[in-house]
Amino acid sequence: MPYSPRTANISVAEYDELIAIVRSDPAAERPLSDDDRWRRDYQHEQQRIRIAGFQPDLFGATTVTHYHRHAPGPKIDRAQEAIEAKLERIKGDMNATFGPPRADRPAFLSQEDRDAIVRAAANWLRVRQRVRIVDAPGAVDPAFGPERFLGRTGVVWRLCSSTFADRCYVFLDPVGGERTQKVEMVELRDIEPVT
Repeated sequence: MPYSPRTANISVAEYDELIAIVRSDPAAERPLSDDDRWRRDYQHEQQRIRIAGFQPDLFGATTVTHYHRHAPGPKIDRAQEAIEAKLERIKGDMNATFGPPRADRPAFLSQEDRDAIVRAAANWLRVRQRVRIVDAPGAVDPAFGPERFLGRTGVVWRLCSSTFADRCYVFLDPVGGERTQKVEMVELRDIEPVT
């Protein structure tokens, strides 16, 4: 595509620079780190464990994939808030969608509290560490939200950046009839290492 001074709104030098970028070789992908290779291998292994086999169709339809059933998830009994009490509590509260407040678990931590949690987890927090989810923020509906993962185990999948240093991603072990992987962002105060 030739440079046309009549229709161009950039200089010849800028045009040449843009054309050089377009025609240059694509940037090479960064090499995989040890953690990246482990994540890829672990993901493939978990997928292999979930699949029981394949059943081809005799008449050319799509192949059916059969999956193993896993052990049921842990049962965590938490007292549910009565509807009348919930309606009375959330009357006029704009933040009620974040669930009921708990005296033992503040919803928002100060920076000092977050730093203390990160320092306390520094001894065991690393990628590949097996963990169990032991707590979660109170949910308005326990069927949705982080409370449904209480008691489940998994591995630390990825550490978060300094913005979310008090959280990490956990690759959860499958339970029941789950067929897809579950990678959830969890607060460090809600997990404990499994030895």
